[in-house]
Amino acid sequence: MQKRLYIAAKAPRPGIAKTRLGRAIGDAAAVALYRAFLQDIGMRFAQAPFAVGWYVTPPGAWAELAPIVGWTEREAQVLAQGEGNWTERQRHLFRGAPARREEHVILIASDSPQVTVDVVAEAFRVLERDEIVVGPVFDGGYYLLGMHGWHDVLAGIRMSTTDVVQEITARAHSLGLSVGQVETTFDIDEVEDLQHLQDAALARTDLAATCAALDSLGLPRKPA
Repeated sequence: MQKRLYIAAKAPRPGIAKTRLGRAIGDAAAVALYRAFLQDIGMRFAQAPFAVGWYVTPPGAWAELAPIVGWTEREAQVLAQGEGNWTERQRHLFRGAPARREEHVILIASDSPQVTVDVVAEAFRVLERDEIVVGPVFDGGYYLLGMHGWHDVLAGIRMSTTDVVQEITARAHSLGLSVGQVETTFDIDEVEDLQHLQDAALARTDLAATCAALDSLGLPRKPA
């Protein structure tokens, strides 16, 4: 049995990736920024000290994603997300862990391009102690969810709500499971979230593609 990180990724197409952000800055700009997120994430996790896979959508997306993230299918396990809403697709990934001989599974979103290898490594350490680990975002959602084994803590949970982490935690506790957390950070869904990204880009050296995208789109990197 092994531990594995999966990175959720969408084909960088208008109408599929970053649609809420696209309504504010235009679909082309939002997709260009998302492509940069994928590039930075792919480079950062290429040397991670744990197994990494990609959880992709829609069907056939990997052909578009592989050249962006710089990985081949030989270098990473690639799984299709399949049908259903995001709750059901997450359940499908975690439910299949035993058949894939994965004991500790973590899923992160690709719209938090600043997430580090160290944070994921810390999440794996949490799973040595707790059955569930969550990485919250400031708006009440989460960028990271992990499990030690398969536990159905997502059944009936609605995504994109301000209390989704609380609901998952409450359900886990009702099942007698312990829940740990790693650091709270941001994700990029709305134009207001870009301020967090601009601040991170100013302070980090591993967001080169994201910095270039911000510059090319005329989105300033310096805090207002």
